[in-house]
Formats: sequence, C-alpha cells, structure tokens
Amino acid sequence: MLFLLIMSGQSSVNADNSATILKSLQERFENLIDMEISFKQEVNSGVFSSVERTSGKMYLAKGDKFLIQTEDQTISSDGKLLWVYSKENKQVTIDKVSNVRDLVRPSDYLFSFRESYSPSLLPDTTLGKIACRVVELVCNEKDEFIQKMTLFIGGDDRLTRRAVYVDINGNVVTIDFSDLKVDNGLPENMFEFKTPKGVEEIRIP
Repeated sequence: MLFLLIMSGQSSVNADNSATILKSLQERFENLIDMEISFKQEVNSGVFSSVERTSGKMYLAKGDKFLIQTEDQTISSDGKLLWVYSKENKQVTIDKVSNVRDLVRPSDYLFSFRESYSPSLLPDTTLGKIACRVVELVCNEKDEFIQKMTLFIGGDDRLTRRAVYVDINGNVVTIDFSDLKVDNGLPENMFEFKTPKGVEEIRIP
C-alpha cells in the first residue's frame, strides 16, 4: 500500500518558531500552481516485523489534483475522483475522493495540522548537505489517522525534505523528497487517469 503524503512550502521569512514555519508552508501551498517531486518511502509495520520500501514520482496542482507513480502502482486524482491502479492485478479502482477516509491530501494535510495538532520545534539537523529546521506535530485527537508527524524543512528554501509520521495503526512512515520542481506548467489532463486496455475497472458506488 502506498501511503500518500505531500508537504511543501517556501518563504523568505526567517522563522523562529514552529507556528511561523507552518504558516509559511501553508501560504506557499496556497500560492502553488504545480509541483513535481521524486520520493523514497519506507514503511515500518506496526504489526509485523517488516519494512516496505517504495520510490517514484509525485505531481500535484491546484484544486487538490495529484498523481503518484511507482513501479507497481499509480494513484491519481482530479480533485473529485480517485483512481488507484495496480499493474500486478490489472485493476483500477475508481472512487470519490470524499469517500476515502484515510487519504491524506495536500490541502487536508496542511490545514488540518494547524487545527488538530500541537507543533513544537526540535533541534536543527542536516540531511545530506541540507541544513533543516525540524518541527514535530502531535495529534490532539485519538481517532485521527496520523497521530504524530516530524517534518524536516530546508532552512534556506523552506522546502520539506523529509516527513516521518506514525499512523493510528502504529506504522512508521518515512518519506524523503528530492528533485523538487515548482510551477513548471504541468498539463491539467495528466491528473485524469486513462484506463489502459485490458485493465478491469472497479467503480465504488
């Protein structure tokens, strides 16, 4: 299973506290036209002693549009519908975004954390050659899907380079972002999934 989580932000403000950093991320998201991201994801199971690794590309645009591509799976949304395509099973599931309870969309993620999570600053660190500010967000509600999140935000460009979160099932998910490209003019139709020939469509009522 691919855990969807996207976080991006940029600001010229020299933030001294977690609230200011998160505000700059939200403002950057609101002004975002589109974004292309490479990612590597690691999921440590909260039930089994297993680690699942995934890598691929993410694309997002205004209107809660996104596209995630890995070797085995494609997840796409035009803001209203969600397509989940499994290459192995030769099936694509089509559902309304509003029906998917555990889907973490970019806009939902940015706005809900400001309301439902308590932020705090952790000591600065370095990822590769990038100096990062570190913000931890702890959920105030027991039934939220994501219970705790740690963000590693580039000190110079205010772009999130790593997100580590713990979900309600005890899974620990680490996502590293790289090759972030902002406002390159992605075509709007790339977020509308076209079912390949020979692939079964399963439409959720």
